[in-house]
Amino acid sequence: MLIKYEGPKSQTLVLAGSGTGGINELAGHLSNDNVGYGLVRKTDRIDDSETVKFAFILFLGEKVGIMQKARISVHAGAVKDVIGQFHIDIATSAVDDLTEEALVRKIQDTSGSGTRVLDESGARMAKTASNSSKPTIPRSVSGSGSSDNVALPSKDGIQELRAGNINWILYTSDQNKLSLLGQGNGGTDELVQHLQDDIVAYGLVRLIERVDESDTVKFAFISWVGDNIPRMLRARLGTHSGAVKEFFHPYHVDINATQKSEVSEDIVMDKVKRAAGTAVHVRDTVGGPHSTSRYSSTTHTPTSSSQARSTPIVAKQVQGITIKDEADLRAAIQDVRSDASSTNWAAATYDGANSSTVVLLGKGSGGVEELISHLRDDIVAYGLVRIVEEFDLSQNVRFVFVNWVGENINRMFRAKLGTHSGAVKEIFSPYHVDLHPTNKSEISADILSEKVRHSMGTAQHVREL
Repeated sequence: MLIKYEGPKSQTLVLAGSGTGGINELAGHLSNDNVGYGLVRKTDRIDDSETVKFAFILFLGEKVGIMQKARISVHAGAVKDVIGQFHIDIATSAVDDLTEEALVRKIQDTSGSGTRVLDESGARMAKTASNSSKPTIPRSVSGSGSSDNVALPSKDGIQELRAGNINWILYTSDQNKLSLLGQGNGGTDELVQHLQDDIVAYGLVRLIERVDESDTVKFAFISWVGDNIPRMLRARLGTHSGAVKEFFHPYHVDINATQKSEVSEDIVMDKVKRAAGTAVHVRDTVGGPHSTSRYSSTTHTPTSSSQARSTPIVAKQVQGITIKDEADLRAAIQDVRSDASSTNWAAATYDGANSSTVVLLGKGSGGVEELISHLRDDIVAYGLVRIVEEFDLSQNVRFVFVNWVGENINRMFRAKLGTHSGAVKEIFSPYHVDLHPTNKSEISADILSEKVRHSMGTAQHVREL
């Protein structure tokens, strides 16, 4: 089914169509000058079992007016609430991205039912790599118009990476053409050295994830848009997205970055582990059934609240932000993690409208609803919420990172927030899921619980057959 706006300037949504022809039929009702929200039902077959999956589609045509585009981020949340539960979402501005093949591939990548790109030799990749049987020669893939063509090079470099001869490769986008920028065996950190503020680049990294006594090959796609890229070029990149991702596909996770602090070996591996479900528990505190010391290499929180509070109260500067009274902030976060504490939320904010100094906003035992009472339209806030989810007869502690940017934050300050992202996430990491609300209607106990259940795979099935 598909719903669209009544007209270019309308904010009223109407049913635009429904049918039995799947995503291909839905795509036939879309054009470059409209916005569409859709829901598609697809059966995913695993061995001898069939599982029904639902995909939410957000289509934003390239010729849609600026004002209407600006409203989409506000409306999308409300539309999702009306449509209800779904397993995956697809956001695109190119009708060509909405195909049966692309839908199946995304479902399989999400559910783990596809033949994943895990084999050292690459022999198993053929079932999911849509380009594996195509000649690896330069070609041009069209977006919606001739000016939006992107010329793709040979995939020889990608095949070298998959075979293990190199472990990273990077291409730059210049004048609608992908060109090799670099490759090597130094991993993500070596790739990062080639990223500059005035380029657009796309890369693929090969990693080895060790789980118990087994080594598994994983691939991460990195999309880089430097801070100094002109606005017009940024707008055009969406038209290339489908073709570029197809060129690099298949991969396990993707990372979109504008700052070097957002890309590192640790960040990529952490995302791979979260996606695979192999990340270790998010606490290394002592005491309680959820404690573990296996995450101590990446978390910087003190081992107990009393130790944290004994640290001198100072203002510490890191990665563009100043942390005022850092010990108090870390102690509040540690209280949220502690089984012995009733505190289940803590939040930080900036101490002024255009300040780069982060201070403790508050903490409490009233859950996310109490945290919401501290959120305003004119502040930016970062929070950690502790949730206990019951599954069968067991209780699972989960942590949600909340990144709140009020609707009345000025544009210049919004632009600066990206430079703070790495430092802020370091303070609140590790966590299981994150939420980025700008309106109080986008955050509630139910919303957090649903997001956690989806990440755990414990959400109830959305239909009774």
